[in-house]
Amino acid sequence: MLEALEYYQSLAQKFQGQFLTGLGILVVLMGLCIWLAGLRWRRIVGALAGAMIAGTGVLVISGSARVVLTACAIGLLAGVIINRIVFGIFGAIVGALIIMIILANKTYNTADNFTSYPTWSEYEIGSIPIPAPAVLEINVKMAEYFIGRAKIAIASAGIISFAGAGAAAVIAVLAVLMFPRLFIAVVSSALGSAVIFTGMIMLLFYKGSRPITYIADKPRFYAMAFGAMVIFGAIIQLILSPSVFARVSSAKPADKEKGEK
Repeated sequence: MLEALEYYQSLAQKFQGQFLTGLGILVVLMGLCIWLAGLRWRRIVGALAGAMIAGTGVLVISGSARVVLTACAIGLLAGVIINRIVFGIFGAIVGALIIMIILANKTYNTADNFTSYPTWSEYEIGSIPIPAPAVLEINVKMAEYFIGRAKIAIASAGIISFAGAGAAAVIAVLAVLMFPRLFIAVVSSALGSAVIFTGMIMLLFYKGSRPITYIADKPRFYAMAFGAMVIFGAIIQLILSPSVFARVSSAKPADKEKGEK
């Protein structure tokens, strides 16, 4: 898997600068908003999560761009209307996948060995910027490749992996029912942190750096940094977005003072 990611990294360093800088900055700013203001913008974040769930789910089954876009639109609408349910589904799916990957680590390392990944020999030599149409093709083909490998790995996972994934999904559902504000804050913070990391990686590609290699060399350090970002973002959201009960309680004394006057 690392070999395929590093190959993608070698190509991404040659993507057109406008694609990496402009889109990278936009992604970082969007991630910051989700990271620190997920509770205030829960409908917007829910719409984004819904679009991601529906689009990725359909992409795994069908590669038709029209079907994927339609699914994204439906997921976006669902995220606006029933955002709490969408947050629960999103958290359950992501949590289940993370647990499955951890428990089936050996399977993921050996399944098909992540070989035969797509290559573009015409862009491997030299430093000529890769044009936008080729950038789109490379990203789509590499995404299809990793999704295909993920499907193989999940299909070959053992009972323990599926049991752990099921337990994680159940915990996520219970959490969103019992502690909705905390759950949404944590999910929004995690999603925002992931988006920030993605935008930073794009900007580092533009600078000719090798962020994928750095992350692979020190996975625990970056995992701890990601975890710290998630905790900090969730705390900030809970502080900046008080619950309805807290707002009502703080408003009552003011109303009482007005009545006495």
